[in-house]
Amino acid sequence: MPQVSVVIPVYNGEAYLAEALDSVLAQTISDWELIIVNDGSSDGTAAILESYAHRDPRIRVITQTNRGLAASRGRAVAAARGELVAFLDADDIWLPAKLERQTAAARQHPQCGIITCDALQFEGERVRTPSLKEWYQPGSGDVLEHLLFGNWIPPSAAMVRRAHLAALTTYDVPPPGYGEDWLMWMQITSVSPVYFLDEVLVRRRIHAGAMSSQAADTQFACLMRNFEIVRERIPRLSGPPNLVDRAIYHVSRRRALGDLRALRLAPARAKLRQALSVRPWSLDLRLLLLAARLPPPCWRAAKRALGRRG
Repeated sequence: MPQVSVVIPVYNGEAYLAEALDSVLAQTISDWELIIVNDGSSDGTAAILESYAHRDPRIRVITQTNRGLAASRGRAVAAARGELVAFLDADDIWLPAKLERQTAAARQHPQCGIITCDALQFEGERVRTPSLKEWYQPGSGDVLEHLLFGNWIPPSAAMVRRAHLAALTTYDVPPPGYGEDWLMWMQITSVSPVYFLDEVLVRRRIHAGAMSSQAADTQFACLMRNFEIVRERIPRLSGPPNLVDRAIYHVSRRRALGDLRALRLAPARAKLRQALSVRPWSLDLRLLLLAARLPPPCWRAAKRALGRRG
């Protein structure tokens, strides 16, 4: 049996897939298997996978009709044989010592269900963010409440004990499955501590272009759905104090303010109403909701006036 099962779900990933696969083949330990789920790709993904599987018997390819990211990860995990499961997105890259450093940490910290590490973000030849610590405060131990307010475990950085994955029910999340990785981490950290390896071992690819407004709204809807899943599956977070409601408030208010700055008034109102559903007494939210009902020309004039003052 291999020590580590590496899991890669891929959909139309021909542009970067070979780099991800090469980073697995370049690992400084060899006791691994690689399970790739081709989720109904229509580009050159299948040909790339066939080429790599022919070269290395440790590589297994599972092909399915398109079912989404959550279902693809779930199918790969079901096929895994290793004691440890390491996730890799098809457009990210591991540094050569990634598996070696994490398997050593897993042996040293047998109580930890997740062994994760630092990661940098890059776009093309440029490093955009050299460390997760630019945005988050990753750490070890009981991190459940910390993760509730921000997902600082990228899938490509996580190594998980397969025994913990067996009890998960996150693979039933339908497409679009945004945040299904966070649902995994939340359920595992509700019963097990995390070990954070303070070393950059992953290169996360940032794609050119900002997320579209429609995609951002879909992402927000998934976040709200995921909070309700967490409320149902991890009762300890529902209080008192009700931490799930607190997280819904903070996320909804922050994203509403972003919509207001972008003059996306209807989505801003929807998010403010979401925040008010858990803090109906908030004067701040009610004033923001009133402001969001102003016509767009008033907002444009206010932005121009503020710009001249700046």
